[in-house]
Amino acid sequence: MIQAQTDDLDCISFSTSIKLNGVKMTAANIVTIVRILMVPFVLVILLTKMQNKEIIAFTIFVIAAVTDSLDGYIARKLNEVSDLGKFLDPLADKLLVSAALIALVYLQEVETWVAAIIILRELFISAFRFYFLINSASFSASVPAKMKTTFQIVALAILIIYRKLPFADQLYLLGTAVLYFAVFLTVYSGAEYVIRFSRSAKE
Repeated sequence: MIQAQTDDLDCISFSTSIKLNGVKMTAANIVTIVRILMVPFVLVILLTKMQNKEIIAFTIFVIAAVTDSLDGYIARKLNEVSDLGKFLDPLADKLLVSAALIALVYLQEVETWVAAIIILRELFISAFRFYFLINSASFSASVPAKMKTTFQIVALAILIIYRKLPFADQLYLLGTAVLYFAVFLTVYSGAEYVIRFSRSAKE
């Protein structure tokens, strides 16, 4: 009797994934894609002259950044961790950071060399990730890389919104200082990836 009930439960269970053009799309991957779709809105809004654009862009930026933990939680909770998700999740962060940097450089809130170092590093490491993905190899983020992303997000969030807050000058200096530290972590973690890749290639 118990076995029959168990079989019935198995029959009514369902999958949270769908297939799109032969590619399995899990619930976590869909959340990540929604995050990626939010990126252009941050860029376009910051480059417009609409009223309170900083507040609107800041809100979208923070939502896109915070939901980074949501897609990972969903993937682990539903046991749907996938290679595609491992590639798309950090890509969403890189696109979000790059879009904010481009807009802030245009608005003269961030120096060009800072944005160039971060964006070029992210492109370089994304190529590494894609290589490991198509070769079914492991490419996990290191602690410095995770810290780098956190400091980038915090710095850019401050630099997007600081003009709308009290003590704007002090907040600008804080945001810039945090961003400079993020640049250091960006270069350090990038070099760490290259060393790891070189060692794995030799093996």
